[in-house]
Amino acid sequence: MSRIAERIPTGADLGRAKRGFDLLLGTSALIPLIVCAALTWLAPAAAQPLVRTLAVIWAGSLLAFFAGVRRGLTFSEAGGGRMSELATMLAAFGLGVVSLVLVSPAIAALGLAGVGVLDAVAARRREAPAYFVLFRPPQMLAAVVTLLVVQVHRS
Repeated sequence: MSRIAERIPTGADLGRAKRGFDLLLGTSALIPLIVCAALTWLAPAAAQPLVRTLAVIWAGSLLAFFAGVRRGLTFSEAGGGRMSELATMLAAFGLGVVSLVLVSPAIAALGLAGVGVLDAVAARRREAPAYFVLFRPPQMLAAVVTLLVVQVHRS
């Protein structure tokens, strides 16, 4: 019987051949947060709690998604992944849940900042697509900035 759960030889292979499409999808994931940041200036004061809630719902969903992707990657490993990988997944998921419960853009921003740093590290270790080294940090920085705009804006 062959080994079923061998680690993918190189994380660079995880990015597929359609890298341009991946970049488009990754960038488009920021659109709802950019809209929410703009609405902090454009929407009336009565709508600000809704804008804040929508931004946190989207950011929390992104964190849950990133946690799920990280967990999915560990399924390719014998033994189900290292403790550090599982801890990273749980941290992203936990910060997403806490940000949703507390409706906190700042907590969501903290989680997404962590994703930006840790995904770039994983890419350098060849545990994630190679283009994450250059793509994920600015992508998550943009998400963090929009969330901080939503957090600090007072109507």
